[in-house]
Amino acid sequence: MLDETLADFDLSVGEWKALSHLQMDGPPHRSSPGKLARWAELSSGAMTNRLDRLEEAGLVRRVPDPDDRRGVLVELTDAGGPPGRQSVSAQAEKESLIAAALSVKEKQQLNALLRRLMREFERREQQPS
Repeated sequence: MLDETLADFDLSVGEWKALSHLQMDGPPHRSSPGKLARWAELSSGAMTNRLDRLEEAGLVRRVPDPDDRRGVLVELTDAGGPPGRQSVSAQAEKESLIAAALSVKEKQQLNALLRRLMREFERREQQPS
């Protein structure tokens, strides 16, 4: 469903996540490409490709890092904020339709089952390989 929502905004999930991360950072909505790559668990090359697409679309721009003459920062443009916010709203509407199909008891059951799954994933992640 998220893929369908994002297609309406001509965004991939990865692009949407990058825009969301910049938006959550608060004004001036900037981050280093390296920080974005670490956050997204991507190689620097993969993040560069993602940022290139977002920059081509006019949603982000690269600016010189005022603290490092060799570095650059990525910041949201005026056009970059609305697609992220609007896509979140559109997805929330879809999810509320799904949630409306469940009774209060069913929602509680679903939450308990999802919580159990998340604990199991976390447990497995913490086990040595």
